[in-house]
Amino acid sequence: MGRLTILIAMDYELYHDESKEEGYWHGILLVPVSKKQTLVSNLGAVRENVQYTYPIGIKKVKRPGRIYTLAECWVQIGVLALMSVHKGPPPGVFLGNCVKGKKQYSQFTETIACKFIVFREIDDHAKMSDRLDYAGKVETTFRIGLKGGLHFLGSAKEPIRVEKIHFDGHKHYRRHVDRDRIVGRLTGLRQYCSVADFPDLIDDRSSDHRRVDCQKYADCQLLQLTDLLVGCFRTALMGPTRAIHAELARPVKAIVERYGKGYARMRYSRWLDSFCMSQSYLESGQWHFETIKCQPDLRGLQMELPLE
Repeated sequence: MGRLTILIAMDYELYHDESKEEGYWHGILLVPVSKKQTLVSNLGAVRENVQYTYPIGIKKVKRPGRIYTLAECWVQIGVLALMSVHKGPPPGVFLGNCVKGKKQYSQFTETIACKFIVFREIDDHAKMSDRLDYAGKVETTFRIGLKGGLHFLGSAKEPIRVEKIHFDGHKHYRRHVDRDRIVGRLTGLRQYCSVADFPDLIDDRSSDHRRVDCQKYADCQLLQLTDLLVGCFRTALMGPTRAIHAELARPVKAIVERYGKGYARMRYSRWLDSFCMSQSYLESGQWHFETIKCQPDLRGLQMELPLE
């Protein structure tokens, strides 16, 4: 008689932000609960070294300086945090500290194993029914992108359980996020994917850690990281809105290009099953899905991930 194997799902907290350049981009960061504090501590070390305490986001990155340095370090940390396995020597990571003008690198030794879902609605919801308000359209495409991403990134050997969902504020939606439209209608999930049934599952307070009505400080930092990552993925895939964003997105561009070479290339990668990218559009009332093709880099930049 064979053994009964019971697989315990990894618990994740989910962080969502968006980009609204050339469509509507959902960025969904899944952070293992057991590694959350490790990731937040790394982000905090950069803040301390750079001496920048204000909220950060890709729109704030306009020129070289402290804001750029903070964002640069955070993006590198975010990409390294997506590694599913460590291979070879530990990669180096810049934490914002310099000695006599020379960047100092620390070894990134721990596997955090976050996951990132990029889902683009090509027409920025313009073709969706007017019976849905703006928030309803965002909730619907978020649910679609989340379901597809969980199916792609999870497996029977590595189940995923989402125990908390964080949205970057609700005021721009003009109402609170509708839990039922997201979770109540999230049907057909494969057995290795699940979402906790908690009354307070969704936190849609502000990500600005200076505000009285904000989320917990750690969650604000991870929402800000999600902002940077979705902006960098959009930049890597479609091209930058600012030249400096191409520089910022170098680490993301490197893994996106590997992803574009297919599974045979990714199966031996440190980022196997760490992120996925897809897009959708409505045509004749039906959703159509396709992969996102990375636009060629016309600037001639060498996009290598700084692992040394």
